[in-house]
Amino acid sequence: MTRRIHLGLSTCPNDTFTFHALLTGEVQTPGLEFEFELLDVEALNERLGAGDFDAAKGSFHAALLSKGELGVLPSGSALGFGNGPLLLSTEPGRTPQAGDTILCPGKHTTASFLQRLYYPAARAEQRVFSAILPDLEAGRVRFGVCIHEGRFTYADHGLHLVEDLGRRWEKETATALPLGGIFARPHLGQDTLRSLQAAIRSSLDWAHAHPEATLPTMRQYAQEFSDEVLMAHVDLYVNQWTRDLGRLGQAALASLAREGVQSGILPGGTPPLRVLGRPRLFHLCSPDTAHELLDPEAAELLSLRPESMEREGFVHLSEEHQLSGTLETHFAQVQALVLLELDADRIGSEVDWEPSRGGESFPHLFREIERADVVDHWTLECGPGQALRVPPLGSPTL
Repeated sequence: MTRRIHLGLSTCPNDTFTFHALLTGEVQTPGLEFEFELLDVEALNERLGAGDFDAAKGSFHAALLSKGELGVLPSGSALGFGNGPLLLSTEPGRTPQAGDTILCPGKHTTASFLQRLYYPAARAEQRVFSAILPDLEAGRVRFGVCIHEGRFTYADHGLHLVEDLGRRWEKETATALPLGGIFARPHLGQDTLRSLQAAIRSSLDWAHAHPEATLPTMRQYAQEFSDEVLMAHVDLYVNQWTRDLGRLGQAALASLAREGVQSGILPGGTPPLRVLGRPRLFHLCSPDTAHELLDPEAAELLSLRPESMEREGFVHLSEEHQLSGTLETHFAQVQALVLLELDADRIGSEVDWEPSRGGESFPHLFREIERADVVDHWTLECGPGQALRVPPLGSPTL
Protein backbone atom coordinates (compact mmCIF):
# COMPACT_ATOMS: atom_id res chain seq x y z
CA MET A 1 0.00 0.00 0.00
CA THR A 2 1.46 3.38 -1.06
CA ARG A 3 1.17 6.50 1.11
CA ARG A 4 1.08 9.84 -0.72
CA ILE A 5 3.13 12.56 0.99
CA HIS A 6 2.63 16.25 0.21
CA LEU A 7 6.17 17.55 0.80
CA GLY A 8 7.18 21.22 0.75
CA LEU A 9 10.78 22.20 0.05
CA SER A 10 12.59 25.50 -0.11
CA THR A 11 14.28 26.69 -3.30
CA CYS A 12 17.60 27.05 -1.43
CA PRO A 13 20.57 25.10 -2.84
CA ASN A 14 20.99 23.07 0.35
CA ASP A 15 17.46 21.70 -0.10
CA THR A 16 17.63 21.15 -3.86
CA PHE A 17 20.98 19.40 -3.31
CA THR A 18 19.62 17.21 -0.50
CA PHE A 19 16.37 16.34 -2.27
CA HIS A 20 17.64 16.13 -5.87
CA ALA A 21 17.53 12.32 -5.87
CA LEU A 22 13.92 12.30 -4.65
CA LEU A 23 12.87 15.03 -7.06
CA THR A 24 14.40 13.17 -10.00
CA GLY A 25 13.60 9.60 -8.94
CA GLU A 26 17.24 8.57 -8.50
CA VAL A 27 16.37 6.80 -5.24
CA GLN A 28 13.41 4.53 -4.71
CA THR A 29 10.92 5.08 -1.90
CA PRO A 30 8.89 1.88 -1.39
CA GLY A 31 5.54 2.65 0.16
CA LEU A 32 5.78 6.40 -0.42
CA GLU A 33 4.72 8.60 -3.31
CA PHE A 34 5.65 12.29 -3.20
CA GLU A 35 3.89 15.44 -4.32
CA PHE A 36 6.49 18.24 -4.18
CA GLU A 37 6.10 22.00 -3.89
CA LEU A 38 9.12 24.31 -3.86
CA LEU A 39 8.59 27.70 -2.25
CA ASP A 40 10.26 30.49 -0.33
CA VAL A 41 10.92 29.50 3.28
CA GLU A 42 8.44 32.00 4.76
CA ALA A 43 5.75 30.76 2.38
CA LEU A 44 6.53 27.27 3.64
CA ASN A 45 6.26 28.48 7.24
CA GLU A 46 2.83 29.95 6.56
CA ARG A 47 1.58 26.90 4.68
CA LEU A 48 2.88 24.59 7.41
CA GLY A 49 1.00 26.64 9.99
CA ALA A 50 -2.15 26.35 7.88
CA GLY A 51 -1.84 22.54 7.75
CA ASP A 52 -1.23 22.37 4.00
CA PHE A 53 1.65 19.86 4.04
CA ASP A 54 2.23 16.40 5.47
CA ALA A 55 5.86 17.43 5.85
CA ALA A 56 7.89 20.43 4.75
CA LYS A 57 11.07 22.41 5.21
CA GLY A 58 10.53 25.31 7.53
CA SER A 59 12.17 27.52 10.13
CA PHE A 60 12.74 26.18 13.63
CA HIS A 61 11.25 29.43 14.92
CA ALA A 62 7.99 28.68 13.09
CA ALA A 63 7.88 25.05 14.22
CA LEU A 64 8.29 26.06 17.86
CA LEU A 65 5.11 28.14 17.49
CA SER A 66 3.10 25.11 16.32
CA LYS A 67 2.08 24.09 19.88
CA GLY A 68 3.17 20.50 19.35
CA GLU A 69 1.47 20.00 15.99
CA LEU A 70 4.87 19.58 14.31
CA GLY A 71 7.96 17.55 15.05
CA VAL A 72 11.31 17.54 13.27
CA LEU A 73 12.78 14.62 11.32
CA PRO A 74 16.38 13.65 12.13
CA SER A 75 17.63 14.37 8.58
CA GLY A 76 17.40 17.43 6.35
CA SER A 77 18.17 20.24 8.80
CA ALA A 78 20.23 23.38 8.23
CA LEU A 79 22.05 23.68 11.51
CA GLY A 80 25.63 24.31 12.45
CA PHE A 81 28.34 26.89 12.98
CA GLY A 82 29.29 29.89 10.85
CA ASN A 83 26.18 29.70 8.68
CA GLY A 84 23.79 32.12 10.37
CA PRO A 85 22.11 35.24 8.93
CA LEU A 86 24.07 38.47 8.45
CA LEU A 87 22.89 41.92 9.45
CA LEU A 88 23.88 44.31 6.63
CA SER A 89 23.93 48.07 6.19
CA THR A 90 24.15 50.45 3.28
CA GLU A 91 26.67 52.52 5.27
CA PRO A 92 29.89 51.24 6.84
CA GLY A 93 30.17 51.53 10.60
CA ARG A 94 26.45 52.10 11.19
CA THR A 95 24.34 49.95 13.55
CA PRO A 96 20.55 49.93 13.97
CA GLN A 97 19.12 52.27 16.60
CA ALA A 98 15.64 52.54 18.12
CA GLY A 99 13.19 53.35 15.36
CA ASP A 100 15.40 52.14 12.51
CA THR A 101 13.88 49.67 10.06
CA ILE A 102 15.48 46.29 9.42
CA LEU A 103 14.35 44.19 6.46
CA CYS A 104 13.81 40.56 7.49
CA PRO A 105 13.02 37.47 5.37
CA GLY A 106 9.72 36.59 7.09
CA LYS A 107 8.46 37.00 10.64
CA HIS A 108 8.62 33.27 11.39
CA THR A 109 12.18 32.72 10.14
CA THR A 110 15.08 32.10 12.50
CA ALA A 111 16.65 35.25 11.01
CA SER A 112 13.75 37.29 12.38
CA PHE A 113 14.06 35.45 15.69
CA LEU A 114 17.67 36.66 15.97
CA GLN A 115 16.75 40.20 14.93
CA ARG A 116 14.16 40.35 17.72
CA LEU A 117 16.58 38.75 20.17
CA TYR A 118 19.53 41.09 19.53
CA TYR A 119 17.97 44.28 18.07
CA PRO A 120 14.54 44.46 19.72
CA ALA A 121 14.36 48.28 19.56
CA ALA A 122 14.46 48.31 15.74
CA ARG A 123 11.35 47.92 13.61
CA ALA A 124 11.19 44.80 11.45
CA GLU A 125 9.76 44.98 7.95
CA GLN A 126 9.27 41.69 6.12
CA ARG A 127 10.41 40.90 2.58
CA VAL A 128 10.89 37.81 0.46
CA PHE A 129 14.56 36.99 1.09
CA SER A 130 15.48 37.54 -2.59
CA ALA A 131 14.20 41.15 -2.44
CA ILE A 132 16.30 42.25 0.54
CA LEU A 133 19.64 42.82 -1.22
CA PRO A 134 18.05 44.72 -4.15
CA ASP A 135 16.08 46.95 -1.74
CA LEU A 136 19.20 47.72 0.26
CA GLU A 137 21.25 48.36 -2.87
CA ALA A 138 18.58 50.77 -4.11
CA GLY A 139 18.77 52.67 -0.81
CA ARG A 140 15.12 52.10 0.14
CA VAL A 141 16.14 50.97 3.67
CA ARG A 142 19.46 51.15 5.52
CA PHE A 143 19.48 47.70 7.21
CA GLY A 144 18.57 44.17 6.26
CA VAL A 145 19.11 40.59 7.37
CA CYS A 146 20.66 38.47 4.64
CA ILE A 147 20.31 34.68 4.31
CA HIS A 148 21.05 31.97 1.72
CA GLU A 149 23.29 32.77 -1.26
CA GLY A 150 23.40 36.46 -0.37
CA ARG A 151 25.90 35.64 2.36
CA PHE A 152 28.45 35.13 -0.39
CA THR A 153 27.51 38.05 -2.64
CA TYR A 154 26.44 41.00 -0.47
CA ALA A 155 29.75 42.85 -0.98
CA ASP A 156 29.13 42.77 -4.74
CA HIS A 157 26.01 44.87 -4.03
CA GLY A 158 28.05 47.52 -2.20
CA LEU A 159 26.73 46.47 1.22
CA HIS A 160 28.53 46.29 4.54
CA LEU A 161 28.49 43.75 7.35
CA VAL A 162 27.13 45.06 10.65
CA GLU A 163 27.11 41.76 12.52
CA ASP A 164 27.11 38.05 11.91
CA LEU A 165 24.03 37.16 13.95
CA GLY A 166 24.87 33.46 13.87
CA ARG A 167 28.30 34.04 15.35
CA ARG A 168 26.75 36.10 18.12
CA TRP A 169 24.31 33.28 18.86
CA GLU A 170 27.16 30.77 18.98
CA LYS A 171 29.18 32.95 21.36
CA GLU A 172 26.32 33.75 23.73
CA THR A 173 24.72 30.28 23.85
CA ALA A 174 27.75 28.04 23.21
CA THR A 175 25.62 25.98 20.80
CA ALA A 176 25.09 25.61 17.07
CA LEU A 177 22.45 27.77 15.40
CA PRO A 178 19.30 25.87 14.31
CA LEU A 179 18.02 27.50 11.12
CA GLY A 180 15.55 25.13 9.51
CA GLY A 181 14.47 21.51 9.45
CA ILE A 182 12.08 19.07 7.84
CA PHE A 183 8.93 19.14 9.91
CA ALA A 184 6.17 16.53 9.90
CA ARG A 185 2.92 15.81 11.66
CA PRO A 186 2.91 13.03 14.25
CA HIS A 187 -0.44 11.72 12.99
CA LEU A 188 1.34 10.31 9.92
CA GLY A 189 2.26 7.38 12.16
CA GLN A 190 5.59 5.86 13.13
CA ASP A 191 5.96 3.58 10.09
CA THR A 192 5.34 6.40 7.59
CA LEU A 193 7.58 8.80 9.50
CA ARG A 194 10.40 6.26 9.54
CA SER A 195 9.98 5.62 5.81
CA LEU A 196 10.02 9.35 5.12
CA GLN A 197 13.13 9.82 7.24
CA ALA A 198 14.89 6.94 5.46
CA ALA A 199 13.99 8.42 2.05
CA ILE A 200 15.48 11.80 2.97
CA ARG A 201 18.66 10.25 4.26
CA SER A 202 19.02 8.09 1.15
CA SER A 203 18.56 11.14 -1.06
CA LEU A 204 21.22 13.04 0.87
CA ASP A 205 23.65 10.12 0.67
CA TRP A 206 23.06 9.94 -3.10
CA ALA A 207 23.80 13.67 -3.43
CA HIS A 208 27.06 13.34 -1.52
CA ALA A 209 28.08 10.48 -3.82
CA HIS A 210 27.13 12.44 -7.01
CA PRO A 211 27.48 16.17 -6.18
CA GLU A 212 27.95 17.32 -9.78
CA ALA A 213 24.71 15.61 -10.83
CA THR A 214 22.72 17.83 -8.45
CA LEU A 215 23.77 21.11 -10.10
CA PRO A 216 20.96 21.26 -12.72
CA THR A 217 18.33 21.08 -9.98
CA MET A 218 20.13 23.68 -7.88
CA ARG A 219 20.49 26.02 -10.88
CA GLN A 220 16.80 25.67 -11.70
CA TYR A 221 15.70 27.25 -8.42
CA ALA A 222 18.65 29.36 -7.17
CA GLN A 223 18.76 33.14 -7.08
CA GLU A 224 22.50 33.09 -7.88
CA PHE A 225 23.60 31.02 -10.87
CA SER A 226 27.33 30.61 -10.31
CA ASP A 227 28.15 26.94 -9.72
CA GLU A 228 30.89 28.04 -7.33
CA VAL A 229 28.36 29.97 -5.22
CA LEU A 230 25.93 27.06 -5.28
CA MET A 231 28.50 24.55 -4.06
CA ALA A 232 29.81 27.01 -1.47
CA HIS A 233 26.25 27.24 -0.19
CA VAL A 234 26.02 23.45 0.02
CA ASP A 235 29.38 23.21 1.79
CA LEU A 236 28.19 25.73 4.39
CA TYR A 237 24.67 24.46 5.08
CA VAL A 238 24.88 20.70 4.42
CA ASN A 239 26.93 19.06 7.15
CA GLN A 240 26.95 16.10 9.56
CA TRP A 241 23.88 17.49 11.37
CA THR A 242 21.98 17.56 8.07
CA ARG A 243 22.28 13.79 7.97
CA ASP A 244 21.25 13.47 11.60
CA LEU A 245 20.62 16.09 14.26
CA GLY A 246 22.51 14.02 16.80
CA ARG A 247 23.30 15.17 20.31
CA LEU A 248 24.54 18.62 19.31
CA GLY A 249 21.53 19.37 17.14
CA GLN A 250 19.07 18.47 19.84
CA ALA A 251 20.99 20.54 22.41
CA ALA A 252 20.81 23.48 19.98
CA LEU A 253 17.03 23.06 19.64
CA ALA A 254 16.69 23.09 23.41
CA SER A 255 18.70 26.34 23.51
CA LEU A 256 16.48 27.93 20.87
CA ALA A 257 13.33 27.11 22.86
CA ARG A 258 14.91 28.35 26.09
CA GLU A 259 16.18 31.64 24.61
CA GLY A 260 12.85 32.24 22.90
CA VAL A 261 10.86 31.79 26.10
CA GLN A 262 13.24 33.90 28.20
CA SER A 263 13.14 36.77 25.69
CA GLY A 264 9.37 36.64 25.23
CA ILE A 265 9.64 35.70 21.54
CA LEU A 266 8.01 32.35 22.31
CA PRO A 267 5.11 31.70 24.70
CA GLY A 268 6.05 30.58 28.20
CA GLY A 269 6.41 26.84 28.56
CA THR A 270 7.26 26.20 24.89
CA PRO A 271 9.17 22.87 24.87
CA PRO A 272 11.94 21.88 22.46
CA LEU A 273 10.73 20.20 19.29
CA ARG A 274 10.07 16.48 19.39
CA VAL A 275 12.19 14.41 16.98
CA LEU A 276 10.01 12.13 14.83
CA GLY A 277 10.78 9.10 12.67
CA ARG A 278 13.90 7.88 14.43
CA PRO A 279 15.04 4.49 13.06
CA ARG A 280 14.83 1.36 15.20
CA LEU A 281 18.02 0.85 17.23
CA PHE A 282 19.54 -2.45 18.41
CA HIS A 283 22.36 -3.78 20.58
CA LEU A 284 23.81 -7.30 20.69
CA CYS A 285 25.04 -8.79 23.95
CA SER A 286 25.67 -12.14 25.64
CA PRO A 287 22.74 -14.12 27.11
CA ASP A 288 24.17 -13.76 30.63
CA THR A 289 24.46 -10.00 30.28
CA ALA A 290 20.94 -9.74 28.90
CA HIS A 291 19.56 -11.87 31.72
CA GLU A 292 21.17 -9.60 34.32
CA LEU A 293 19.84 -6.49 32.59
CA LEU A 294 16.30 -7.78 32.12
CA ASP A 295 15.86 -9.78 35.35
CA PRO A 296 12.88 -8.18 37.15
CA GLU A 297 14.28 -9.36 40.50
CA ALA A 298 17.52 -7.40 40.02
CA ALA A 299 18.15 -3.87 41.29
CA GLU A 300 15.77 -1.32 39.77
CA LEU A 301 18.47 0.90 38.25
CA LEU A 302 20.56 -1.89 36.78
CA SER A 303 22.30 -0.78 33.59
CA LEU A 304 24.56 -2.33 30.98
CA ARG A 305 28.01 -0.81 30.52
CA PRO A 306 29.84 -2.63 27.70
CA GLU A 307 33.63 -2.54 27.45
CA SER A 308 33.34 -0.07 24.58
CA MET A 309 32.22 2.57 27.09
CA GLU A 310 35.66 2.36 28.70
CA ARG A 311 37.62 2.09 25.44
CA GLU A 312 35.68 4.49 23.21
CA GLY A 313 33.18 6.32 25.40
CA PHE A 314 30.04 4.92 23.78
CA VAL A 315 27.91 1.81 23.24
CA HIS A 316 27.85 0.34 19.74
CA LEU A 317 24.36 0.12 18.22
CA SER A 318 23.03 -0.93 14.83
CA GLU A 319 20.05 -0.01 12.71
CA GLU A 320 17.90 -2.88 11.46
CA HIS A 321 19.54 -3.06 8.02
CA GLN A 322 23.01 -3.15 9.62
CA LEU A 323 22.42 -6.13 11.91
CA SER A 324 23.42 -8.88 9.46
CA GLY A 325 26.73 -7.20 8.75
CA THR A 326 27.37 -6.68 12.46
CA LEU A 327 26.79 -10.37 13.14
CA GLU A 328 29.05 -11.46 10.28
CA THR A 329 31.84 -9.04 11.17
CA HIS A 330 31.96 -9.21 14.96
CA PHE A 331 30.20 -12.44 16.01
CA ALA A 332 31.10 -14.99 13.33
CA GLN A 333 32.23 -17.63 15.89
CA VAL A 334 29.56 -16.96 18.51
CA GLN A 335 26.73 -19.46 18.99
CA ALA A 336 24.38 -17.52 21.28
CA LEU A 337 23.49 -13.84 21.64
CA VAL A 338 20.58 -11.71 22.71
CA LEU A 339 19.39 -8.90 20.48
CA LEU A 340 18.02 -5.93 22.40
CA GLU A 341 15.79 -3.33 20.78
CA LEU A 342 16.09 0.04 22.51
CA ASP A 343 13.54 2.83 22.74
CA ALA A 344 14.87 5.17 20.04
CA ASP A 345 12.95 8.14 21.42
CA ARG A 346 14.13 7.58 24.97
CA ILE A 347 17.82 7.32 24.10
CA GLY A 348 17.78 9.55 21.01
CA SER A 349 19.21 12.68 22.62
CA GLU A 350 22.33 10.67 23.58
CA VAL A 351 22.95 9.06 20.17
CA ASP A 352 25.26 10.26 17.41
CA TRP A 353 25.80 8.67 13.98
CA GLU A 354 29.51 8.31 13.24
CA PRO A 355 31.57 6.58 10.53
CA SER A 356 32.48 3.03 11.44
CA ARG A 357 32.71 -0.23 9.47
CA GLY A 358 33.51 0.52 5.84
CA GLY A 359 32.93 4.23 6.37
CA GLU A 360 29.21 3.66 6.96
CA SER A 361 27.60 5.73 9.70
CA PHE A 362 26.51 3.74 12.75
CA PRO A 363 24.57 4.86 15.83
CA HIS A 364 26.60 5.25 19.01
CA LEU A 365 24.97 5.69 22.42
CA PHE A 366 26.95 7.96 24.74
CA ARG A 367 25.69 6.50 28.00
CA GLU A 368 24.98 3.11 29.54
CA ILE A 369 21.97 1.06 28.47
CA GLU A 370 19.30 1.16 31.17
CA ARG A 371 16.67 -1.52 31.68
CA ALA A 372 13.93 0.99 30.85
CA ASP A 373 15.57 1.54 27.43
CA VAL A 374 14.78 -2.02 26.30
CA VAL A 375 11.46 -2.40 24.47
CA ASP A 376 11.97 -5.93 23.07
CA HIS A 377 14.53 -8.71 22.89
CA TRP A 378 15.25 -11.89 20.88
CA THR A 379 17.51 -14.88 21.60
CA LEU A 380 19.81 -15.83 18.71
CA GLU A 381 21.29 -19.36 18.70
CA CYS A 382 23.03 -21.64 16.20
CA GLY A 383 24.94 -24.90 16.12
CA PRO A 384 28.71 -25.43 15.65
CA GLY A 385 29.89 -24.29 12.23
CA GLN A 386 26.72 -22.31 11.67
CA ALA A 387 26.20 -18.56 11.69
CA LEU A 388 23.78 -16.53 13.71
CA ARG A 389 20.96 -14.95 11.73
CA VAL A 390 18.77 -11.94 12.38
CA PRO A 391 15.29 -13.19 13.42
CA PRO A 392 12.06 -11.76 12.04
CA LEU A 393 11.70 -8.52 13.96
CA GLY A 394 8.17 -7.52 13.08
CA SER A 395 6.94 -4.21 14.43
CA PRO A 396 8.35 -2.80 17.67
CA THR A 397 6.26 -3.61 20.74
CA LEU A 398 6.53 -0.05 22.10
